[in-house]
Amino acid sequence: MSVQTSIVDLEPLFGAGIEAYSTWPDLTATIRSTFDRLYKPGALAPGHGHNFILYSDETKEGGNLLVGVLDRQPGGADPDVKAAHVPGGRVITATHWGDYAQMRTTYDVLHAEVKAKGLKRIWKSLEVYGDWNDDPAKVRTDLYLYLAVGI
Repeated sequence: MSVQTSIVDLEPLFGAGIEAYSTWPDLTATIRSTFDRLYKPGALAPGHGHNFILYSDETKEGGNLLVGVLDRQPGGADPDVKAAHVPGGRVITATHWGDYAQMRTTYDVLHAEVKAKGLKRIWKSLEVYGDWNDDPAKVRTDLYLYLAVGI
């Protein structure tokens, strides 16, 4: 399956989430433990929304994460769960279909497009996870790399 990319103006998104820092080797464990906290009883107000991770201040060592759920509100049981704002902006985006462990291949396509088009990115990216499916081929994750916009 080929990966299609596009450059769009992402609208701001809102939800509830927890801020964390992770080194890249610890990323999977950090994400899992943070989502576990978000989904503990009372951490979120009732409702439905898609999971997301906003990465910022990315370095070779790691980055800051905002791990959350779109269109949800804090439930009050965990003081670290706060109202979350995902900034809008110019992004290059692609949809990854399949196993999360294979997302690197879709990111590689995005990074190649940034280079091929002479774009400049800022060190912020977003993953928005679709609904779960037992068939890994039907698991959707929308990936976004924020771009620097010249004036």
